[in-house]
Amino acid sequence: MASTLAAVAVAGLVAGCDGDKSKAQVAVDAGALDAGPPQPVLGGKLGEELAAAASGSPEARPAPGGPTDGPPENGVFSLAAAAAALPKDAPYKLEVIDAGSEPRARLAPKIDPKSEQKLAITLGLRMGGPQGLPNLELGVSLKTEKPADKPKEGAEAPAAGAAPTKVLAKVTSATLASMSVGGPPKELADALAKLKGSSLRYDLSPANVVSNQKIELPKDADPGLQPLVGALGEAIALVTPPLPDKPVGPGAYWMVTDRSVASGAQLPVLRYRVFKIEKVEGDLVSLSVDTRQYAEGADLKLPGPNGDVTLTIDRLESSGKASLTWSPSSFAPGTADASQRLQALLVPPGAGGQQNAQRSVAQVELTAKFAAPAAQ
Repeated sequence: MASTLAAVAVAGLVAGCDGDKSKAQVAVDAGALDAGPPQPVLGGKLGEELAAAASGSPEARPAPGGPTDGPPENGVFSLAAAAAALPKDAPYKLEVIDAGSEPRARLAPKIDPKSEQKLAITLGLRMGGPQGLPNLELGVSLKTEKPADKPKEGAEAPAAGAAPTKVLAKVTSATLASMSVGGPPKELADALAKLKGSSLRYDLSPANVVSNQKIELPKDADPGLQPLVGALGEAIALVTPPLPDKPVGPGAYWMVTDRSVASGAQLPVLRYRVFKIEKVEGDLVSLSVDTRQYAEGADLKLPGPNGDVTLTIDRLESSGKASLTWSPSSFAPGTADASQRLQALLVPPGAGGQQNAQRSVAQVELTAKFAAPAAQ
């Protein structure tokens, strides 16, 4: 069971090979990610770059090699271009494209450190096509992690919002969605049930940015399950909106550029997310999200029987959509529905720029739904 799960989590990334480059290219294009293009972004340099990258129109793109190059047409940045788009020492970049209509307000988290948020999360992680594990139903509890040392009596309290909130997300239950009338195989269900007790720790900044995620599995859990908890962390980060430092209202939208690691593929990507406020009801904000991801360099390292194997990413397409509701008093969105897909055309080691080299098509799909737990 351990080796099987580990294989699904890592080696299952590569879906198939084709020695004919044109057929492999057709495979990538035919799997056109159905998330569709983001909502039109009307202003701002980053907004223009994202719209150009999503449009597929050569006229809309800056000239290759020019000083205003946007995201690359083949979905693969050079390391230098990725660093120019977002410097390595910058955790993220946020640009407000439109502040929206009145009334406007500054959005900021206001979390009670004694509060607890409970979520029912349906998580799917598929690698190599439609095959793979069925969706996982998770119960998750989010709390502020208690500091290791209590502040000394009489010590001055830190300035409000000056430090990130330390969040502990604990898996309280883990079951499989049914695969058939008879349900999932018992051995698989029992193995995945051991995800209960898994911990995901992360920082939540005053601007509502998720960072520094750390995963811990229970002692009796299969280490091959770690990518599933990693996918949970990616889903939480994907739908947690970094917030502008200026007042915004209904119809406002902003773009966030940051770095991430695509689940399953362990592929470093430069990620562009456009958040748009659809409506505001009291302190509940409904947002939509459109995402594009680009490889941060052409090399992809995968584990092999004799050590890591480095493949070259010839082309990458990755996009996603999400809708969510966010409240300043919550650690994570109260409801969310997100999907993120990635397809890559890979060249094996030593093939270089050979036109007829065998190509592999790698596919990863992450889906997540957040909701309040069902009443007992």
